[in-house]
Amino acid sequence: MTKDIDAPNSSELGNIADAKINRRGFLAGMSAAGLALGTGIKPVLAEDLSLIKGSGDVVVCTWGGASTDAMKEVWFKPFAEASGINVSTASVPDIAKLEVMENVGNVEWDLMDAEGTQMELAVSKGLLQKIDYDLLFKIVPKEQIDPKVIKEYGVGSVAFSTVIAWNTGVFGKDGPQDWKEWADTTRFKGRRALYAQPRPSFEIALMAAGVAPEKIYPINIDDAFKALDELKPKIDLWVEKTSQWGVLMQNGEVDLMGSSLSRTLDEKKRTGKVDFTFNQSIIEQDYWVIPKSAPGGANAQKLIAYMLMAKGSLGFASKMPFNVANTSIYGDIPEAMQQQLPGYPANAARNVQIDQAWWTANADQVRLRWLDWLSKA
Repeated sequence: MTKDIDAPNSSELGNIADAKINRRGFLAGMSAAGLALGTGIKPVLAEDLSLIKGSGDVVVCTWGGASTDAMKEVWFKPFAEASGINVSTASVPDIAKLEVMENVGNVEWDLMDAEGTQMELAVSKGLLQKIDYDLLFKIVPKEQIDPKVIKEYGVGSVAFSTVIAWNTGVFGKDGPQDWKEWADTTRFKGRRALYAQPRPSFEIALMAAGVAPEKIYPINIDDAFKALDELKPKIDLWVEKTSQWGVLMQNGEVDLMGSSLSRTLDEKKRTGKVDFTFNQSIIEQDYWVIPKSAPGGANAQKLIAYMLMAKGSLGFASKMPFNVANTSIYGDIPEAMQQQLPGYPANAARNVQIDQAWWTANADQVRLRWLDWLSKA
């Protein structure tokens, strides 16, 4: 959804696809935390950055796209200037690849922007090192960080969103308002595209079949594949890389999409060729994680602390439609940006939150069956 959302391959599901970029949208967890935009909470900036001083390098594995461009501008370049540590990027986060790196003793990444399910898988395989919260909370006040994204081996980075989107040249402003309408080929005629991953295809197919969002979990896997069987003949294109969304929208190659929010919003602003609804948008949380044998692990700990500071968090959230872990900044996000975010009160109530625990527990059951299902005509 929308990891540029947004967007990522799910290593825990057998690395079915590549990156999910944009896959990242402002998390509904904001409201779950009892926080609302417009509260007027002022960010408290860390005064002493001496703890991040250092040398050497840190390689950050991200999902690419506009979100990484924003990270470079708001976080990576200023961090390098303030700390003396060089920051470079690689892509895309892949737990299977990380496991190989660890096994051969040649870990190339120091920091990863991993999906929640990827983090859980990496933890189960012993591939990560613990987050240094002693350092982090010396730089960022603990009360500023959403407690729901504080984990032993990861801390919240951004959250991405998959939204219902459509070609305005075909439907104008009157596109489908839920997944059931999106799947209605009589009312909405056109070429359809979805991301070639079981998550969030399970959730989309179930809602298209009429399952209420609050009734999705726990997912009955047989029911999910039955719903997918009904939906599959209507899908003209399964998108392997979410970086494709922008090109598909620009060229008008598809008319109805389950696409990442950031790519969709960017195209809407740039050309007006696409529009979308927040209704039944699907949200998933990512985490900053550090590989167990990362050569620049100590530098990665410093970069995490820097990125979670209020000033940079506000800068990033003002540029991209993503959630950040530092909740002290929400009241200061520009009004125009607030209304474009899944966490905006009017939008948050319509979100569907990915159940990370369910997907982690059921990844093995889903993987091979999904691959077999997707490979059949």
